Amino acid sequence: MSKNAKAAALRFLKIRPRSIGELKEKLKVKGFSPDEIETTVLDLTASGFLDDRAFTKSWIRYRLARPFGFRRIIGELKDKGIDPQTIEQAIAEVKGSVNVEDVVMDLAQRRWQRLPAALDPAKKKKRVLDFLLRRGFDADAVLRVLKKLK
Repeated sequence: MSKNAKAAALRFLKIRPRSIGELKEKLKVKGFSPDEIETTVLDLTASGFLDDRAFTKSWIRYRLARPFGFRRIIGELKDKGIDPQTIEQAIAEVKGSVNVEDVVMDLAQRRWQRLPAALDPAKKKKRVLDFLLRRGFDADAVLRVLKKLK
């Protein structure tokens, strides 16, 4: 294994945890050979520095705290090269403990209050709807919340 590849990988991991896919891409951009990358990834995985399951769970907790919806979180994890099965399992573990509608209602109310009072209520609802959908919340939950919003 190239000590330079491992050193570069550890520098990337020092900044923040990364998925295996992300790390491979970073090392590829740095100009390391596919063999060096694979050897480095295998070594770091075996030593516990790389773990896609732990990364996925951590990412989900972090993004839910922001708060973002599951659709957006799933998209981000796919972009980071996480296996869809790993994503599905991690989301299933977390979904029961999060009341999405409460989160959406809280965000909707805060966004509603930040909009100008003189703005037409229909436009306000449209802006809140767009905001919540961009954050990755389920359209059904968003529409239920918007019906309650005044």
